[in-house]
Amino acid sequence: MEYWKLVWVFVLAFLFGGYQSEGCWEIEKAALLQLKPFFPLINDEGISWGKGNCCRWNGVECSTSTGRVTRLFLEYSSVQVYNNISQGWYLNISLFLPFHELKSLDLGKNYIAGFIDNQGSFMNKSEILDLSHNTLLGNNILSYLVEFTSLKTLLLNTCGYKEVLIYQNSIV
Repeated sequence: MEYWKLVWVFVLAFLFGGYQSEGCWEIEKAALLQLKPFFPLINDEGISWGKGNCCRWNGVECSTSTGRVTRLFLEYSSVQVYNNISQGWYLNISLFLPFHELKSLDLGKNYIAGFIDNQGSFMNKSEILDLSHNTLLGNNILSYLVEFTSLKTLLLNTCGYKEVLIYQNSIV
């Protein structure tokens, strides 16, 4: 009798989401793989993206309770400059829409010039955004930052902005 009670506990836990075998959500894993062509760090040798639990991939951190991605570290730290991106490129920020619990995003040193239009609100839970050492052009970036309603830290070192302040969730 005790055996069957234990079986039912495991069945109920599995049915109601208490069990997660892979540790990361398939939709977020697929979204991470869509990011791969745009970020040199992910394509470097030795970086293992594509197999297994995406929460264990380099540069990815997940919530231990939900299994959702909470931090992405996509900074490119190599001194090698790719000719095709050294003038800057525009990131489609809708690539980050599947990450509902993303709190910290590091996109430093990727030669990002700005963003192209997204599809609706994105990253409303993000608290930290690092765009340091990119080639941000014009005010394009500032028009998108108003969608970051929870943003507490914005890093724009060596991006051509002298000062960006976040005051009561407003960019000044």
